[in-house]
Amino acid sequence: MKIMFESFFHSVGNFSKKHRRAILTFWIVLFIVMLPFAEQFFNDTSYNISNSIITKNSMAYHANSLLESQFNGSDPNELIIVANNTNIDNLSVNQEMINLENALKSYMEKQNIGFINITSIITTENETLLSFSNGIYSEENSTYNLMLKLHNETLSLLGDARSILKLEFGLPLEYISIFERTHNNTITYEYISKNLTGFPLLYLNYFSGYWNSTIKNVNETNIISIMNNAINSTVKSKNFQDMVNNPLMISLAKNYTLYEYYKYPENINTSLPEFSAMYISNGIEENKNITYFIKNDLCTSPYKIAYESLNVSAPVKFNLINRMVSLIYNSSMKVFKNDPFIKINNESYRWYLYSLYNTSGNNLGKFVYGSSGILKNYAYNDYPVLPSSYIKSSLLGYNNSTLLFIINYKGNLTASNINGINKITSKYSSMVPGSKYYLAGNTVADSQLGTEVINGLVIALLIGISISIVIVGIYFRSPVAAFIPLLIFILAAVITAGISGILYKYVFHASISFITPTLLMILLLGISSDYTVYILSRYRSELRDKNNDASQETAKWAGLAVFTSGTTVAISYIVLWLSKIPLFSDDGLTNAMGALIAITIANTFLIAFISSLGKKTYWPSKFENKRKLPFERSMTHISEFTLKNKKKLIAIFIIATVAGLYIYSVTPTNMDVFSLLPPSSGIQSLVVVNDSFHYDLFDPSYIIVKFPSPILSNGKYNITEYREVSNIEKRLLESKYVHSVLGIGYPFGSYVNYSFLNGNSRYVKEYINQTNTYIGKNPRYAEIIIYLSNIAWSDQSTNFVKEIPAIAGDGNNYKAYVGGLTEYLNDAYSFTASSFENMVPILAVSVFIILLLQIASAFTPVRLILMVMASVIVSLALTYGIFYYAIHLPIIIFLPLFVFITLLAVGLDYDIFMVTKAREGVIKGLSNDEAIKQSIIQNGGVIITLGSLLFVTFGSLYFSGIGIMQEIGIGLALGVLIDTFISWPFFVPSIMLYLDKYNWWPSKIGRDKK
Repeated sequence: MKIMFESFFHSVGNFSKKHRRAILTFWIVLFIVMLPFAEQFFNDTSYNISNSIITKNSMAYHANSLLESQFNGSDPNELIIVANNTNIDNLSVNQEMINLENALKSYMEKQNIGFINITSIITTENETLLSFSNGIYSEENSTYNLMLKLHNETLSLLGDARSILKLEFGLPLEYISIFERTHNNTITYEYISKNLTGFPLLYLNYFSGYWNSTIKNVNETNIISIMNNAINSTVKSKNFQDMVNNPLMISLAKNYTLYEYYKYPENINTSLPEFSAMYISNGIEENKNITYFIKNDLCTSPYKIAYESLNVSAPVKFNLINRMVSLIYNSSMKVFKNDPFIKINNESYRWYLYSLYNTSGNNLGKFVYGSSGILKNYAYNDYPVLPSSYIKSSLLGYNNSTLLFIINYKGNLTASNINGINKITSKYSSMVPGSKYYLAGNTVADSQLGTEVINGLVIALLIGISISIVIVGIYFRSPVAAFIPLLIFILAAVITAGISGILYKYVFHASISFITPTLLMILLLGISSDYTVYILSRYRSELRDKNNDASQETAKWAGLAVFTSGTTVAISYIVLWLSKIPLFSDDGLTNAMGALIAITIANTFLIAFISSLGKKTYWPSKFENKRKLPFERSMTHISEFTLKNKKKLIAIFIIATVAGLYIYSVTPTNMDVFSLLPPSSGIQSLVVVNDSFHYDLFDPSYIIVKFPSPILSNGKYNITEYREVSNIEKRLLESKYVHSVLGIGYPFGSYVNYSFLNGNSRYVKEYINQTNTYIGKNPRYAEIIIYLSNIAWSDQSTNFVKEIPAIAGDGNNYKAYVGGLTEYLNDAYSFTASSFENMVPILAVSVFIILLLQIASAFTPVRLILMVMASVIVSLALTYGIFYYAIHLPIIIFLPLFVFITLLAVGLDYDIFMVTKAREGVIKGLSNDEAIKQSIIQNGGVIITLGSLLFVTFGSLYFSGIGIMQEIGIGLALGVLIDTFISWPFFVPSIMLYLDKYNWWPSKIGRDKK
């Protein structure tokens, strides 16, 4: 019987043999051409996990787009150093942290990376204290000069007041005294005036005139009152005022009476300082600038500062400084109480004010940061002025033992730069016992992950290749054959990587996920070895049988099996690529290309290569006609055992499948990618910061709220929209999983009432500016930043973020979009789980069609697919048992997805090899039972070898050190192990034997055989 596919591959084998030199030359030239593009493939790999897991058209994707367009939400170039166990409340530790920052700054300034600055609690404190000291010294100096001036003015005024009082009330009293004796105004006037001239005489003339017009007779009883009226009439007289121009005299008359001066002179003497202070303060209030300074900066009244300035004892300068310091100390407590950027340290602020004033304003930089300055000689908790909790909470941990040093730069950070920084931190780890330093930031995290992934790939490949060479060498008993799979792998790997590099750089204009190179190389190593060994095994059999058309016959049967297997692999991975699964869709395309290239190389280059070598392929092995195949005796026993116990084996198969299905269904999966990455500095720093700061500082979630009308228009906030956002923020803060929020209602982390922004408080401008940063370029958008109490990828955070849409709600007049790493993970999980459910049936149907066309059977493909799925379920159950129940690691959703896709394709290899061999036997005239038994015996050795190769290859991923790779590698390895040593030799033939002639339905192959 001549079958179409067998004929085609026979022709391919014949062509490859005849044109072997041209074919070998073609592949070698293609290999050389693709080498630089293969290198580009690895160089263009993206190690940014956050960007890699964003699923398009998801809520997080839209939120991220709005963040970038409305709020300039792009990550700056920054490297973050996390210093842990470095309590800067300890003076010596604080000094070392200052030295560390100086060392980092000095190093970065010498590097050609566009260094900008370093931001830390130290630089912030330095800038804060320097700026503050400039302002406060100016205030101290102004206050002291003002108080000294007021002291002199008030003291002078006090003397003047006493002199004027003596004239203003003393002269009238003397007049009354004479009058009481003479009872004659003329005599009294003449007596008093004889010694007076100038102003006193003028004053006498005025008040005596008023007195004369009032006194009627000498029996008047209220003589003091009458004289007091005369005094008041005098000082109020416009003519007198014009002539005298003495406001003090008028003021004294308003505040004191003749009776008080006569009866209680000691009271007047006591109250005169208060009067003088009040008089001076009235003059001060006429100067708006000084009044503003006194009331707003010194938080006192002109009267109080005048009175304080007057009542100082000797030495005046010393006591005046004390009073000035006390005044500024008290005013600072009030002025900076609501400052969003700084807070006053009550314990040390007073001595700081004295020390600052003693500098005379000279070299404040040295005063703050010099060798004898504040920063270098006091611990953090002794600093007089500290950053506010809003500033501190992003730079310094709760117990002041974890510091962040944020290095900002414009260029590209190299591995050499990172090593240089590591050397600096290593030096200080010995200077501060127990301290640990971690490098964080996207650049560092990407670099570290890239190094670990490449190292892991190299280790996995070295292990896989080494053991594969040994296995193949032992199987064929030939060092030549041992290295042929490696040759095919190298060809396939370089060419696939090269084509992928061209596609992604010049066609897709994108980077590939960090997962892709490792999984591609491991898959290619596995299938290249499998396809090569299967073809070599068949070729050896044909040579042993002295077949003159050995290479053509090998291509006809083994080439067809390899093509069928490789096609199913390619179809499986194309489905993965089309599904756009985060992290893994790139791998779908590259693996599909790799499988197609591998089967093409196997059916052309390999056939041409072994045709050229002939028997030398297996040197120094000898070919003996009657020599048994490897494992033939064992396979004979297995086939006989399977023939006798097919029903029992089917029962065991069903029980194992049901048990595996139960474990698979009850074990939870998630998107905790980061827990499965190596404990690099970048990952550890996230955990350390979360523990020390009590929230996830690096990966906050956020909400973008969209309104139909603007939140801010014409410089005014629309109260409806403002309150909507503020209410969302309040609801978020009710959750224990939220540490803090930043947004319109909480611009500095604390609630700000709408009315405050419309008031005239000192800090309204700062609050308005900060509030406006949470309003988009289009004022219909508002941003709410949510700092989670737990690390972004924890179960607590992922579960809470799922609830955020319900908490935010979609009001009648707004729409909320949730973004951030946690939402990326949630969206990626939902998308992957949904895609997984859709992919499996699509994949099964695709594989079914391929097998239907090539095997010409409708029933066998269904049986193959179901059995492979059963093997996958059992292998996943075992993998879950190892990682989730024994090691207690999370099960990433990608594990079942990738294992299903890979094993549904690769796991079919051995079944396909068995089926095609059995089908070959039936076509050649054997009964189904004989053909199946022969297939087990003849394929047993090679399939055990192939399974061992694939098991070792996939299992080598465990040594990559990448948790996600380890889970996938073990899942694949166990699947191959089960399929090779349990399913293939026992379960598959049992069901084939039980089905008998229906294996080939609806084909008529074997219908006449028993």
